[in-house]
Amino acid sequence: MFNISKQSDYGLLMLEYLKDKKDYISLTEIVEKLKLPKRFLARIASKLVSARILLSREGKVGGYLLNPEINSLTLYDYLKVFEGDLALTKCFDKDYQCQWEKNCFHKKFFNHKLRNAFIENLKKEKLLKILG
Repeated sequence: MFNISKQSDYGLLMLEYLKDKKDYISLTEIVEKLKLPKRFLARIASKLVSARILLSREGKVGGYLLNPEINSLTLYDYLKVFEGDLALTKCFDKDYQCQWEKNCFHKKFFNHKLRNAFIENLKKEKLLKILG
């Protein structure tokens, strides 16, 4: 079963908080409002800046702001930042050694049809739409 990580979940909370902000918001303010661990949220913010989902500015009036280009991002784009390949089953992990490999006939279905349908649906959902 597909589960999102705490990074993805906390990142969405951060984006929801920043959604309607017009100025840069400090990490301290975000942490105080969301009650999330500061060091963990700083790492999440760094990944979101690297992925160009957030903009950052240092200094006294610095902080984080949603990138105006976020309108074109999909839920798939966001989840790839933290979840990587978006595996639905352990079969997707190239290092996983399944004891039933020779007798398994449903792997192809999960690896191709179901995964492709899942990803296509994620690509249809705009990130801003799910932020409320």
